[in-house]
Amino acid sequence: MSKFDPHDRSLSNAQRSLQRFFPERQIILRAEERMHTLRLTTNRQAIASFLVTAIGGWLLISSGLVVSHSDRIRVKNIEIKDARSGYEQLLAQLSVYKEKIDDITEELNKNNEHMIDLVNRQVALSERKTTKGALAIAARERKPSLKDRVAGVFMSNDSQQLEVAIGRLELERNRVAAERDGLRAHLSQLKVDMVDVTLVHESTVFIDPNTLELRQLVIERDLAAAERDGLMNRVAFLDDQLREMESTQLLLFHRFSEVAEEKIDQIESSLRTTGLEVDALLDSRRKESGSGGPFIPLDSVLSDEGPLHESLISLNLKVDKLIELQNLAAIMPIDKPLKKYWITSGFGVRKDPFNGRYGRHNGLDFGGPYKSPVFSPGEGKVIYADWRGRYGRMIEIDHGMGLVSRYGHMAKITVEEGEYVGRGTQLGLLGNSGRSTGPHLHFEVLYKGKSLNPLKFIRAGSDVLEQG
Repeated sequence: MSKFDPHDRSLSNAQRSLQRFFPERQIILRAEERMHTLRLTTNRQAIASFLVTAIGGWLLISSGLVVSHSDRIRVKNIEIKDARSGYEQLLAQLSVYKEKIDDITEELNKNNEHMIDLVNRQVALSERKTTKGALAIAARERKPSLKDRVAGVFMSNDSQQLEVAIGRLELERNRVAAERDGLRAHLSQLKVDMVDVTLVHESTVFIDPNTLELRQLVIERDLAAAERDGLMNRVAFLDDQLREMESTQLLLFHRFSEVAEEKIDQIESSLRTTGLEVDALLDSRRKESGSGGPFIPLDSVLSDEGPLHESLISLNLKVDKLIELQNLAAIMPIDKPLKKYWITSGFGVRKDPFNGRYGRHNGLDFGGPYKSPVFSPGEGKVIYADWRGRYGRMIEIDHGMGLVSRYGHMAKITVEEGEYVGRGTQLGLLGNSGRSTGPHLHFEVLYKGKSLNPLKFIRAGSDVLEQG
């Protein structure tokens, strides 16, 4: 089937890109003797890939949220501990403030009593000063005697003492008043601080650390249990899928083994028509290719025994055999050297076109238009590319394993000696050089120096190449 599907022409660039990443696939299912084919279109594969990606992203985001939730809980625990410590400090400060208020209140009471006492003393001294002043005026109005002058002196000294005592009382009263005002200001500030502490106390919400830790443990336990149940369900689902996949793989291995065995039989039977032993060619091919490496026992590589293991080993052996046969067919000269041709002379006994006598013809003559392209029917190395007597311009290709192909009477040679060519490589142009009666190609196949019938190789190639 051509890889250029007409249906692809109607696809857009986006659809072609999607089809490139998700080519259409088919899954073969075998149930007893029936075969079923499950078609996986590009859209289905793209949708399945999107769903798997979405589920994976959802799981990743969920895991991130769980981790973030745990981090937030840890941060809240730290904040709660800090709040509790701050609250305890506020309670301690409140108790200190209460003690200070009691002390200040007691001092205020004492100062008030002292102020009252000082006022009373000041009033008494003032009254005494007034009385003594009146007596002094009355004494000055009459003639003073010695006794009066002495009494006046004593009265003068007492008056000065009273003035000094009153000044001292005034200073003491001012000091006590200032101290009382300071105590009152301090008391007012303490009351404000107590209001602030009370507000903080009322606005603080306490969570018991034991309760918080218990809640956190419950949450973690629930999360772990949910994760465990999810994992167990996932494991069970994967186990079921694994069993289904093993069963499907077993069916596929059997089917692939059957297909490989059919292809092996077809290629071997086709190549045997050339008259060669296929096993001998494969042995010779292995020796020429070379292989090696350390020996590793199979048990150390695959330790699981069972039908799947045995089917896998059997399939590997058959696939290896099929690959060897395909590689062998790739190098053998089994393709047609010309695109358009007719056979002018067969392999074996024939009448010579020049002298009319019967002789042996070791090749196959292909007639065709003059200077038609000649192609290599298999892979190999060019070991001769020059003029050779009756062959005219001739090419020899060594395909390995003792197989050699010849191409004679060519008009032109386009390859050089020592060059490696693949199947379909142009070797030159059909001609009429050498001992020839007209334009044609002389084609020979030799195995270990013995000529074989090229027509058998071409017929085998028509079967093998058509299967490939």
